[in-house]
Amino acid sequence: MSIEYFTPLTGTLGGFLIGGSAAILLLFNGDILGASGIVSTTVLDPVKAFTDPCMTWKLAFLSSFLLFSNLVLGTYLEGDERFGKNASIPVPSIIGYVLAGGLVGFGTRLGNGCTTGHGVCGMARLSIRSIAAVCTFMITGIATAVLTAPDNHVTRDFTEFLRTSDVPKQPMQWLGSIISMFIVLPTILAIFRLFAMKEESKKTAPTSQPKSINPSEDKTTQSEDDYACDPNVDLSDDRHKIIPAATGGLVFALGLAVSGMVYQGKVLGFLNLYLLSNGTYDPTLLLVMGGACIVSFVAYQFVRGWGILSHSWIRTCPLAAKKFSVPSSTMIDTQLLLGAVCFGAGWGLAGICPGPAIYLAAIGTPSVISYWWPAFLIGSFIALKVKERS
Repeated sequence: MSIEYFTPLTGTLGGFLIGGSAAILLLFNGDILGASGIVSTTVLDPVKAFTDPCMTWKLAFLSSFLLFSNLVLGTYLEGDERFGKNASIPVPSIIGYVLAGGLVGFGTRLGNGCTTGHGVCGMARLSIRSIAAVCTFMITGIATAVLTAPDNHVTRDFTEFLRTSDVPKQPMQWLGSIISMFIVLPTILAIFRLFAMKEESKKTAPTSQPKSINPSEDKTTQSEDDYACDPNVDLSDDRHKIIPAATGGLVFALGLAVSGMVYQGKVLGFLNLYLLSNGTYDPTLLLVMGGACIVSFVAYQFVRGWGILSHSWIRTCPLAAKKFSVPSSTMIDTQLLLGAVCFGAGWGLAGICPGPAIYLAAIGTPSVISYWWPAFLIGSFIALKVKERS
């Protein structure tokens, strides 16, 4: 293990910030932090995303994340010190990025969650379903990184097409600004529209059926990363959620940056166990996940039905809304495990999961914008159709 790459202090602090973002969404809005669900529901169904009042908080979260990443983090944050500079950390080829994005998109949609939905939020409330998903995608991610590692003398000739020797192109901030504006400008209009709407107009807005939030119920259709809006919730809730959601997006982006999880080299430095042999393994991700789960776990102790501690401060409703919307499924089924396997494989190929991918798009990373994200959305769309038919 090398102290050159292991960053325990910033890793733990970043984890606390990521957990803080999840806590803000939970305690103020009653919602969970699910990066893949927020993005896929916004892009795959933009009409619903920008017209349904229930979706406006997701737009505020995403816009805040994009703006802060593009204008602040992309300007002052240093580049990845290992990616493209260390022979043991592979740079994905075009095929590698496409496969990685497609697998992550398909897996997160089919398995209903990623490192945030299942990892930060699910494990924090001791969800058996999420624990199973996290164990599955962690094992698969590590296995994939090991099998495709340049140092793997057994498989490297067979996996050479997944990586390239080309130096990664530098981020183009102007490109990230354009990408961000495609979300931010419609979001501003959606927020103005939300505050201009009358209460009766929500009844005609496109909504889906509400799902139960009773912890004692077992609903296999509930998602860790995404859940339906409740048309019975009045517009005041949707309006009150805007500021906490925007704050949560900013804190989430800051947490990812501070922890180093926006760097592919940092993530692959954890997943690739071959690095143990040359002393450059980086276990920082464990501290990031641990710190995030600790803060998120504390937040759940204030939510009725989800904490393990009994005290007088338990809340039956969020601070800015009237109800908690927390997935309650305990079913460990084929879709969950297959989704986790696919997500882990894609994660291990490129070292990118949805949260950092949003950041990389916001700062204008060409390979992620051109190859990873289109494949992610296609994979997510295919998984959505598979779930509709099952």
